[in-house]
Amino acid sequence: MPYKTRSVIGKILLLCWILTAILVPPRDYCGTAYSQEDWRKEFDEICSKTEDAMTFSVEELTRLVDRCDGLKPRIEKLEEPQRKVTLKRLQMCRDLYAFILEMKEKK
Repeated sequence: MPYKTRSVIGKILLLCWILTAILVPPRDYCGTAYSQEDWRKEFDEICSKTEDAMTFSVEELTRLVDRCDGLKPRIEKLEEPQRKVTLKRLQMCRDLYAFILEMKEKK
């Protein structure tokens, strides 16, 4: 009897381990902490360049506007207070780059 009990317990533990490996995604794929740092880093890189915007070429400004557009959907997934404030700040950065880009293209 004790041998069968150990065998059953071993099978149950093995089954639990397999189910855990299948059902619980690895930490890298959960995306919570990683995506938080990811969007924040991108946001800081984009909006930290506003003071130098007049010195950028048309290509650089176009890339910055495109990066703003690409970042917007990721920020829209945030919680309400942070989303509202960050989207407003991102829009202000994008508007500045777009305005300067338009000025430079008219020249």
